[in-house]
Amino acid sequence: MRNLALIWILFFPWIVLGQNSGVLQKIKQQSLQIKTIDADFVQTKNISFIDEQLLSNGKFWFSRPGKMRWEYQKPFYYSIIINGDNITVIDDKKESRFDAASNAMFGQIKLVIMNMVNGKMFDDPNYHATLKQTGDYYVVNFETVNAAMKAYISSIDLYFTKNGYLMEKIRMNEASGDDTVIEFKNQQLNKPLKDGTFKP
Repeated sequence: MRNLALIWILFFPWIVLGQNSGVLQKIKQQSLQIKTIDADFVQTKNISFIDEQLLSNGKFWFSRPGKMRWEYQKPFYYSIIINGDNITVIDDKKESRFDAASNAMFGQIKLVIMNMVNGKMFDDPNYHATLKQTGDYYVVNFETVNAAMKAYISSIDLYFTKNGYLMEKIRMNEASGDDTVIEFKNQQLNKPLKDGTFKP
């Protein structure tokens, strides 16, 4: 994120979301009810040429309709703040600002992240969505169909709880074969956020 099993597939085949419109509708409804999120996260990065996993953790805040703060706290400090079309990246003590409306790359980053959180990714023409059930989750796989994006991200898996249709995990599968897994902990929904949460 910072620089952004065959057996399993055989036994748990993917099914088209259209055949499970009830589940899809409930996930969308749950997403629409979320006004704010305050959560911790743990990120695990798997790189093919490194034996050990790269672990990091931090905080995540979201406020509808277009505010988000993704803040890595350990082992480094790195923060991405989205406030409308304004994107601020803070790397240690260096601060950079971008306009999502005029910067295609950051505009796409904003679109993907915000769509994952607010449920609009189901309608994104850049992805083909399929669904499976496993353990306590509905897992929605978004396969990248946009050629430019596919060079970096081949697909994204979103894990939603079966009991509340709440997204608890994201897996980003890169074209290189590496992957990044982000798990959300201690999620607090629809509670007032501190003043200045979405300011550098």
